[in-house]
Amino acid sequence: MDNAVEPFVERFADVLTRAGWPRMSARIFAALMVARQGSLSAADLAELLEVGASAISNGAKMLRALDLVEARRQSDRQVVYRVRPDAWMAAVVSQEDHLRILEDVLNEGASNLEDGAIAYRLRETASFFGFLRVELAKLVRSWRDSHGPSAD
Repeated sequence: MDNAVEPFVERFADVLTRAGWPRMSARIFAALMVARQGSLSAADLAELLEVGASAISNGAKMLRALDLVEARRQSDRQVVYRVRPDAWMAAVVSQEDHLRILEDVLNEGASNLEDGAIAYRLRETASFFGFLRVELAKLVRSWRDSHGPSAD
């Protein structure tokens, strides 16, 4: 790894790890963010991060699930991981469904409980998730309006 890149990758990975990311997922994402084309093969990532191929495969699963990274097969034995140009926005947008589900479950729980204090707490939390869901959608629209289409 380049002398200037390595400290950034490790520092960025540390920040993501403290935010709750698995360490390997954070290291992979940080490495992809500073790759010239925003993509690296699994073999290149393994060499760069000095880990085995299975660590890359397992670490990339979360990134793919969050729509931060795309994977494509270049051959039978080679997978290339690529940071989505709109990675963070896609991650935020993908949270809308999760927030709606949380909101629905909490409201349902509040409706089925007789204890007023518990029902209030659940409804208040559901209300927060509903507010967050609506405001995130507005923020994404504002971002898109101010930044135009993302470049690939």
